[in-house]
Formats: sequence, C-alpha cells, structure tokens
Amino acid sequence: MSEYNFKGIKPESIELLCLNRFNDSRAFYEEHKEELKQGITVPMRQIMLDLSELMYDIDDKMMTDPVRSVARIYRDTRGNRNKTKYRENIWMFFRRYKKEYPEAPFYYFEFFPDSFGYGVVFWLWRPTYFKVVHQQILKHPDRWLDAVKACKEAGLTYECRDEYKKDMYPDAPEELKPYLKAKNMSFSYNSFDLSRIGSPALIDELKLAFDIARPMYEFFMDCYEILIADGVIRPEDYER
Repeated sequence: MSEYNFKGIKPESIELLCLNRFNDSRAFYEEHKEELKQGITVPMRQIMLDLSELMYDIDDKMMTDPVRSVARIYRDTRGNRNKTKYRENIWMFFRRYKKEYPEAPFYYFEFFPDSFGYGVVFWLWRPTYFKVVHQQILKHPDRWLDAVKACKEAGLTYECRDEYKKDMYPDAPEELKPYLKAKNMSFSYNSFDLSRIGSPALIDELKLAFDIARPMYEFFMDCYEILIADGVIRPEDYER
C-alpha cells in the first residue's frame, strides 16, 4: 500500500455527523465544527487528492478540486422543500467542470450512516437525450459489452432508476435489451461494511475499481461528446 493523505473516516466521526444531523442546530454545529471538519471534511478531501492523478489520467479535463467536488456538511436549503440544515451522507463527484460540461458522466464516492458506495454514472435530465446511448450501444455492441464486462470485473453492478416499459428496439440482440430500456444508468458498488472506509486501503480499492471501469466512463463520455457536437446539450442553456 502506498503512502496516502487519507488515513480513514472513523466510526466516532460518522456518529458525530449523525448527531449533528439529528440536532439540526446551528449551536450544535458551531460547537463541533472543527471536529466535523477534521473527522469528515478533511478525510473526504484527502480521498480526492489521493485519486487526482488517476482521475486526470482517465480524463485530462476532470475537475479534482477537493473543495469544490466534495459535498459540504451544511446544506443550502434555498428553494428546497427539505429545510434540514445538515447532511448525514457525504459524497464527492469526479467529473468535468459543470459550467462547461453540464450533465457530463461522472465517477462518485459517498457514504451514509450505515453504508458506502461508489461507481460511474450517466444521468440526463431529459430521457430523450439518453437515446444517443442506445444508438451507440447498437452501433458498437462489442465495445459496449466489453465495457459492461469491465464494470463487472471492477465489482460494479448495473442500475437504472427509470426505464421505458415498452421494448424500444424489438430487433436488438437480447443481451443488449436490458440497457436499451434505460433512461439513465449507473454501474455501482455498495457495502454495509463501514469499517472499510476507516483505513487507507479504501484508496487502493477505489483506484482499482475506477481504473478497471475506465472503458465504461469512456463509452459514456463519447456519447456525451455527440450530444455536445450536435448542439443537444449547450452549456449556455444551463447558465443561471
């Protein structure tokens, strides 16, 4: 194991994060702010730093700023029905700069009070946009299946949060059909063994999985580049 910045996220830090969420109190947060920073925020940023070289190798446009890419404990509740001030789950995204590349595919790592997970994701706000993925799967089936195999080897499982009920491509090969129903998709790993995020070994685990899953990220990114080139996704449309 190499020498990493990340030394682990300890159970007592996760417990404090949950207590902070339970109290949902500015006074409690301020009293424990430094403990939360050192126990949660700093280790999460260290993960980002330790993975930055690999992620830049996967995509040289990847943003690996640990301050901007890691979720804050304090939530911005403006315009949100959920007025809870503090989080009990923290995540980070490895993705291109959002303003220049809105809706781009991304890698992620996150943890909850009782579990953690990571993977590679491609979600688009408009399901019709995702048909470019279907088209590329049909056009390059062997490349797609190789990418799916890579994800399985990385320990990542296919997930889809929304799909078409109708068979959109009745003549497609059966082995492709599950993916051709998708309106979004991810390949993810989840575990209830929180002890595994308590040591630097987590960095080796993430490095290995993210690198093995590289073919899927590249497939997703090629689909995304088509949407950009065709003017379907335009960064200026996402400016506030």
